[in-house]
Amino acid sequence: MIESGYYPPGAEFDPNAPYNEPVIPERDFEVMISQTMSRTVTVTTDDYQPEFDEEDGNTYANTENTDWKKVYENCDFKLQDLLSELKQYVLKDMEGTGPNTCKGRHLKRLLAACDGWIEDEYTVIEE
Repeated sequence: MIESGYYPPGAEFDPNAPYNEPVIPERDFEVMISQTMSRTVTVTTDDYQPEFDEEDGNTYANTENTDWKKVYENCDFKLQDLLSELKQYVLKDMEGTGPNTCKGRHLKRLLAACDGWIEDEYTVIEE
């Protein structure tokens, strides 16, 4: 009696059996991703003109000429800057982590995800 790999009778050469399906190798494909994201934050600035309203007796901030991009960049991180900071943390963490560990592979993916971003649009407006 010839041993047949312990397949059920008639199944060893069955083209419909899952173990006989062709294996399609993974390939790399170039894709372009465009994401638009937004968030609301509080910024602090003296880049405004105080104006007194004689009708109600209150002082208001005239922000007509405020450079909101400059104000924001002085108070918070743009996404490009945030990715750059993340990259530095990941590189430092990778120094003590083996590349073939689960954490090492995760850090490698994080590092790769930090690169290649292009800023298509950048707007800062007052709410």
